[in-house]
Amino acid sequence: MQVSGINTEYVLPDPPPAKSNFLDQAAFLQLLTAQLATQNPLEPMSDRDFFAQMAQLGLVQGVDRLAVSMQASQAANLLGKQVMVRTDDAGIGNGFAQGRVEAVESNGQRVFVVIAGVRHPLESVMKITG
Repeated sequence: MQVSGINTEYVLPDPPPAKSNFLDQAAFLQLLTAQLATQNPLEPMSDRDFFAQMAQLGLVQGVDRLAVSMQASQAANLLGKQVMVRTDDAGIGNGFAQGRVEAVESNGQRVFVVIAGVRHPLESVMKITG
């Protein structure tokens, strides 16, 4: 009886992403609301400062949309390719899953690749082959 070899290739997982120093829209609005609520009534925020902060909020929203669009483009390039992803379920494949990317999905904030009918966040992709 002939026994096939075992693939001993191992890919070290990437370290978890560092915490971002950027604020999302909800945090930005929360800070702006707190600033308006606690301002000195004798020296209120000028219209110019208020509109500058609102313009910054618009910029943050645009950058967020651009990031999701870029992720969707990257994920679309993975269609039909074999990938390995990190999973939350350590009982299945020791926390990893492999398969061919069948589809790409987005909820407007995050992008997912679909492998064997299961959605995985794009950032969980660790290895791409053919």
